[in-house]
Amino acid sequence: MDGILVINKPAGMTSHDVVAKLRWILKEKRIGHTGTLDPDATGVLVVCIGKATRIIKFLDDSEKIYEGTITFGIKTDSMDASGQIIEISDSSELNSNEIDRVFRSFVGEISQIPPMVSAVKVGGERLYKLARQGKTIDREARKINIFEFKLTKFYKEYFDDKIFSKADFLVKCSRGTYIRALASDVGEKLGCGAHLSKLVRTKSGVFSLKDSIELDDIKKDPNIAYSVLIDIGVALAFMPTIFIGYLLSQLEMDIRKLQGRLWESLLKKV
Repeated sequence: MDGILVINKPAGMTSHDVVAKLRWILKEKRIGHTGTLDPDATGVLVVCIGKATRIIKFLDDSEKIYEGTITFGIKTDSMDASGQIIEISDSSELNSNEIDRVFRSFVGEISQIPPMVSAVKVGGERLYKLARQGKTIDREARKINIFEFKLTKFYKEYFDDKIFSKADFLVKCSRGTYIRALASDVGEKLGCGAHLSKLVRTKSGVFSLKDSIELDDIKKDPNIAYSVLIDIGVALAFMPTIFIGYLLSQLEMDIRKLQGRLWESLLKKV
């Protein structure tokens, strides 16, 4: 079995949990994923199977699109809804113009410090493991790109007899972007703090949510995975041609077979 599955990751599972479940269901050891999603997040998780695992690093370098919700005035230790509340502030006076202005200020190349609760390694150890031990260490800022960050809805909600402002958003960004950290940084810039209360990845590279399949559907009928499996050639058709020679050697594919797949996938787009 060689190809790509686009899974709509359910909330409550890690990306590794999804891979482990698929290995068990499909009886296939060579399975990996691109672009880790937080446990609370849902949406597009690109899963590579068999020989497709050899192109993970190329697919992982693609642009990501997310939709989600930020709650202003409530800070958590994990920067999302799964964490413990560490600070509450008044956000009732915020307005959509203020939020939109701050959103736009993050567009471009920016430096972002990864959250403590993350899979980033520092000194050979995952940050989330250190966080579980109650440790907080200095993290080096990393360059990321925010291509678009727009407000799609602004509203207010009651929580614990207080009014909090909330914002639905859409963001297009480079790999390695922590949307939790982005939400927290927006809150800091507005002076009230914030956390990410909902997140859905709607697109990863050329793979979108409409292409996805539910993990439960594959569990019920493993044969479904074969019917929706995306051919490696389809993924390669959208990649810069300079990688093709290298990928051929990595995939050990016959060049005529690959050319046929590329042409077939391109003709379908016409």
